Amino acid sequence: MKNKCERAILQYNMLIPGDTVVVGVSGGADSMALLHYLHTCRTRYGIHVIAAHFNHGIRGEEADADERYVCAFCRENGIEYVVEKADIPLLAQQRKESIEECARFFRYEFLKSIDSKAKIATAHTNSDSCESFLFHFTRGTGLSGLCGIPPVRENVIRPVIFCSADDTRRYCRENGIDWREDSTNSDVKYTRNRIRLTTVPSLKCVNASFEENALRCMQILQTENDFLRLQTEKSLKECRMDAHSLNMDAVLELHPAIMRRVLLSFVRSVGCRDVSMQQVERLFNAGEGEVLTLNNSVRFQRMKGILSCLPTNAPTENISFPVTLQKECSYAFFDWYVRLSPVNTIENTNSCCAFFDGDKVMLPVLRNRRPADCLRNKKRKCTKSIKQLFSEARITREQRSRWPILADETGVIWIADFGVDESRLPDENTKNIIKIEWGKSL
Repeated sequence: MKNKCERAILQYNMLIPGDTVVVGVSGGADSMALLHYLHTCRTRYGIHVIAAHFNHGIRGEEADADERYVCAFCRENGIEYVVEKADIPLLAQQRKESIEECARFFRYEFLKSIDSKAKIATAHTNSDSCESFLFHFTRGTGLSGLCGIPPVRENVIRPVIFCSADDTRRYCRENGIDWREDSTNSDVKYTRNRIRLTTVPSLKCVNASFEENALRCMQILQTENDFLRLQTEKSLKECRMDAHSLNMDAVLELHPAIMRRVLLSFVRSVGCRDVSMQQVERLFNAGEGEVLTLNNSVRFQRMKGILSCLPTNAPTENISFPVTLQKECSYAFFDWYVRLSPVNTIENTNSCCAFFDGDKVMLPVLRNRRPADCLRNKKRKCTKSIKQLFSEARITREQRSRWPILADETGVIWIADFGVDESRLPDENTKNIIKIEWGKSL
């Protein structure tokens, strides 16, 4: 395993001296092996290692035992560690998404929140990559879906990506490291578990080197996909009229392999992120003047050879996206803008400006209203529901679902034009002041 880790780190330039590396540690064999390897090699690589454990609150006492084990291991080995817990089943229900999607979102938000400048190391192995390959293959994916899990994506690195699950377990046994087993990993009702427990063993009966061969195949596909991506970026630049329109006549002259990619890239660039190639292909067949809606949110119209993204009149239910408090950032929310920035002092510059304590917030998101939303006003010393606030201010029904709200899993932090919840306001102990500014976009 050591040799494979070293090869991955060098080949993809994952680490440089001075890096802080936040290691996602579940307590399983893969993550324990990764944590131990990076910790023992920290002087060699010149890095600072922080272990991070996220308790999803899904498996009750079993999950709590995982957390205790990771904490005990870190204390015994002198490893700095951070732990966070969330009620993922409840959050998934509130966000109307699967538990797996919700868990992944909040897990990565937690990892990023520890140190905004750090590398994040996850313990995805080649075995995981093979499962991903097969999962996407069965769903009829394009080339991108057959490239497996990328060794590096932005600041996320995967040093054990060349290792198999057998490699990490062997490493743990050789180094006297115990690990935790997630009982849900044996439940074949989950597709990826079924692939790991039934499909992969069957393929190994055909060829015992299936995982090694699949790795080589995915590396070849990734190289070819990188080339097509560069060609796509070049062609999109040539075919784009402006930020919201595309010359479809020019697109249709491209090679089919590039044509589909250009259209998909354009659609994603105008805000339709979670969309499949099958959905995008509807745009090729759109009639003159016909308006098509993708994902019930983004509308497109094809007119005189031009494909245009039309303004959205009504938002998709439960819009939500993460925001950062680590640096100044501006966000567009329908016809509003919201700017967040860390500051040293509280100085009101205008009426559309407020302040809150960044340490009283966890994993913030910018979103529209939810039925249970409420805000406690410090001056009025009362708590009102969002429905009451909107009614008193005579905000129209259409405006209400487009009104920006900053919140976290515990509730509302701020509502545009109504201010910050009393529980999040700065006080004499505040060390992390966040300034929020807002207004209507021009």
